[in-house]
Amino acid sequence: MQAKRNKIAPIGIFTLLFVSRLMVSMTTMQSVYTGIVGPDIVLSFVGALAFVIILSLPAVYCIKRKKNPFSVKWVSALYGLYFVLLAGLTISRFSYFASTTINAESSAFIYLFPAIVCAVYGAILGIEALTRFSSVAFILLIIGIITVILCNYRNINEINLYPVITKDADNILKNILVITTDTIEPALFLCLSKRVNGVAIRQYVFAILAFFTAIITLFYTAIAVMGDFASTQQFPLYSLFEQANVGGFERINVIHISFWMLGVFIKTTLLIYCASICFDKIKQKNNCIICSVFVLGTSALITKFNQYTNVVYSTTVIMFFAFCVLLPLLMLIFGKRNYGDELVQNF
Repeated sequence: MQAKRNKIAPIGIFTLLFVSRLMVSMTTMQSVYTGIVGPDIVLSFVGALAFVIILSLPAVYCIKRKKNPFSVKWVSALYGLYFVLLAGLTISRFSYFASTTINAESSAFIYLFPAIVCAVYGAILGIEALTRFSSVAFILLIIGIITVILCNYRNINEINLYPVITKDADNILKNILVITTDTIEPALFLCLSKRVNGVAIRQYVFAILAFFTAIITLFYTAIAVMGDFASTQQFPLYSLFEQANVGGFERINVIHISFWMLGVFIKTTLLIYCASICFDKIKQKNNCIICSVFVLGTSALITKFNQYTNVVYSTTVIMFFAFCVLLPLLMLIFGKRNYGDELVQNF
């Protein structure tokens, strides 16, 4: 039992990655995509799904061949900085949404510190507690997605789904690039592989497939309900929740806000936890606190200079190919197989 502490079942990879990844797209601003949000955004998501699966192969084969980039200390430290930056970006996204949509009279900065405190507390509790919480959030997400679709069923107008193609090929490809590079799951999968009791490759693939299925369904419903009106909304999926109603109850958007809070907590906590285990010379609790301080500073800078869109466009593209594709590929080609982990697992 001692050897299995601080470990999770392979299904935990599925829930963690599904919940954290779904939050990225549910809370993405319309301005991130090229052109209007039309029916062909579904084509962009389908194309991105294919690219994510293909570009995940280096990370998957690193796990299969016991060549993990995190076994190299300086590479692991780079990944730690990568996770810190992404955690800061996640918090800044939430603060921007909260200060512009939930309470337009508030400052974005007042949401940063409480979010960091909650996230670092969750990271200190460890991966087991976070996995249990993500399992509950996963169930609530599925129920919420089904609810909002059913509540909007009467508002669906099929004419809004035509024409199927509203953008040229260049814009569709640009959207595929944005959606693909907004993915960090290969890096998270590599980092968490040592915390899994077994091999979770199948669960990783299922998480990617499940996420894209859910987000395609939500966007397709939003377009069918709102049509061109979706392109005028800063957060299209939030507006979809606002359109839903059950009888006299018309505050279904509360569900979206609740999901966003759950997702931000899970994703930020997961990123801080992963960053903390990238630096193994310090006690993990202290690592979590130190990483959270840097996350707070990063999110404050992004928020101060209002660089949300620019960070998404310029930085995430470079970081995705560097940390999710290039480094795993180099490790797969030139790295040495780590027999120590295999011996411990067999023992």
